[in-house]
Amino acid sequence: MLLLGAGGAARGVALALAREGAASIAIANRTAERASQLAELVAHHGPRTVALPLEGAELREAAHRSQLIVNTTTLGMLHSAGESASPLPTDSIPSNALVYDLVYNPLETPLLREARRAGARTQGGLAMLLHQGAAAFRLWTGREPPVEVMRVALRRALGA
Repeated sequence: MLLLGAGGAARGVALALAREGAASIAIANRTAERASQLAELVAHHGPRTVALPLEGAELREAAHRSQLIVNTTTLGMLHSAGESASPLPTDSIPSNALVYDLVYNPLETPLLREARRAGARTQGGLAMLLHQGAAAFRLWTGREPPVEVMRVALRRALGA
């Protein structure tokens, strides 16, 4: 798999995938040192890991070999400096991959558009946001969250 980013969300994703038996994880980040630190941490949990820059030939090659690509960066996020950017171009995304963008606003990010053009399956970050909120609701109140009500409210808030 290819993980784009090396912050807190990336750490959670990488460790969860390592626990679930991922064979290898390539971690690409703007800051090489952060990518290397996360790769070293994750390697202790089993998978082969490699740290890569967030651009260039190594990244494109890693993407081509990946069945799962997860974006944890802010690239493509509405109102961010990288709002119109995708971390990968269409020709770097394999058609048999699942591309998961943790960004949820907009619902279809530039990365998800590129992935769809490549023929890949896509998943946006809205479901993750919804279920994080549901887990927090359960922890704070001790009650089961109204997930469908929350889903409708989220979609309405995002204009979907």
